Amino acid sequence: MLVIRLLTPRDWHVLRKTRLTALRESPGTFLAEYRNEKTFNNGKWRTEFERGDWYVGVTETNPDDKPIGMLGITREPTTPDYECFLEYLWVAPEHRCRGIASEMLNQVLGRLKRSGIRTVFLWVLDGNDGAMRLYKRLGFVSCNVRQPLEGRPGRSEELMRLNLGWLRSRRCASPPVGT
Repeated sequence: MLVIRLLTPRDWHVLRKTRLTALRESPGTFLAEYRNEKTFNNGKWRTEFERGDWYVGVTETNPDDKPIGMLGITREPTTPDYECFLEYLWVAPEHRCRGIASEMLNQVLGRLKRSGIRTVFLWVLDGNDGAMRLYKRLGFVSCNVRQPLEGRPGRSEELMRLNLGWLRSRRCASPPVGT
C-alpha cells in the first residue's frame, strides 16, 4: 500500500536524491536536466526545497525505504493563495502501471482542496502522452497556452488546469515556466 509523505525542511536531501534519480531515469519527461541539477550545492537544494511542498510516495511495508514516487506543489510570489502548480511528478519504473501516479495525485489534490486551493496548474512537455492521458483522466483541461522550450528546439510544453472548487480562476496566462 502506498503512503504519501510530506517532506519537512530536514528532508531536503530526500528531494535532492529523488529528483536526481527521476532526472537520470526519465530525461525526456522533465524540462530540467540531470547534468545541470547534479551540480547544485546543498544551499541551492535547500532553496529549491523552500519553493514549495514536496511529497514522496513510499510503500507501507518499507516507509523509510527509498521513495517510489514524487510530486511537488509550488507557487510564485504573484500566485493567488487559492492557486498552485504541480511539478516533478515521477514514479519509479518498477512501480509504474500500478496506479501510483493516480493515487499520489488524488491524495495530494484532496489535501489541496481541503486547504482551500481552488485551481491547480501544471505544464506538460509535448510527447509525454502518458502524463497527458493521466491528467485528462483526472479532469485537467488545456488552457490553450503553449510555450516553446528555449534549450530544446522544436519542443514545447502545454499549460493545463484543474478547478477543485467553486472559485473559478479567471486566468491561465502568466504562469511560471515549467520545470
